[in-house]
Amino acid sequence: MKLPKTARSIAGKLIRSIPVLRRQILFSTDYRRLAGAEEARAVASQGWLTARTVKRQDRAYKTLIEDARAGEPRIDLRVAAYAVQATGLAAPNLLDVGCGSGYYSEIFAILVPGGVRYTGTDYSEAMIDRARAHYPAGTFGVADATRLPYPDGAFDIVFNGVSLMHIIDYAAAIREAARVASRFCIFHSVPMFDADHPTAFLQKYAYGAPVVEAVFGREELLTICNEAGLRLVREWPSIAYDVSAVTGQASSTRTWLLATGG
Repeated sequence: MKLPKTARSIAGKLIRSIPVLRRQILFSTDYRRLAGAEEARAVASQGWLTARTVKRQDRAYKTLIEDARAGEPRIDLRVAAYAVQATGLAAPNLLDVGCGSGYYSEIFAILVPGGVRYTGTDYSEAMIDRARAHYPAGTFGVADATRLPYPDGAFDIVFNGVSLMHIIDYAAAIREAARVASRFCIFHSVPMFDADHPTAFLQKYAYGAPVVEAVFGREELLTICNEAGLRLVREWPSIAYDVSAVTGQASSTRTWLLATGG
């Protein structure tokens, strides 16, 4: 039975007021700013590696996938499909870095005409186990985004969907994406400051687990991409993500389509 609006509002306020409840129920909460990359490494946890976190994230994306099947995909899922289509490649060979439970394999099948030839990889074995359970016909493997086990130019597109923000050595991950991609890289729903501002690291609770993430300075990120041989072709606004209450600077997410130098 659905609660009346007033009751839902009261319940929401109660949940947000109690740390143990909000950390277990809300998707993202309890942000705090870190001093920099060194502190980020020092406090980095195994949050994304636990089966409990994977299960909670999977439950959250179940509704999104059902909406996409019903013809009502959320904006970030639409933008991901737009970026793949903008490459102009028919049924491209695509590597999804940080694939989680593999949901983008289904999203691309639904939203990209002709689909993609999909491979998913994630550093979390628990995530890959869940991906294989959901999509047994798919190709998935455990790998570190900063040391991908693929030869140069192995994929038409390397797609990084909402995982670059969780990689402390993001410059290495960008270089690896550029190395493995023969045509394009897509960095999807990347949180960036709206005004030029240095990259900041935050700690938060995501699906009940403490994790570290970055909000990027646009110019710094663009410089790293250019040095890796990537050229920005197009960009799109994606899902809202303003953490100015913690950083003091307004932020949002962007999706970048970048061409390789090859």
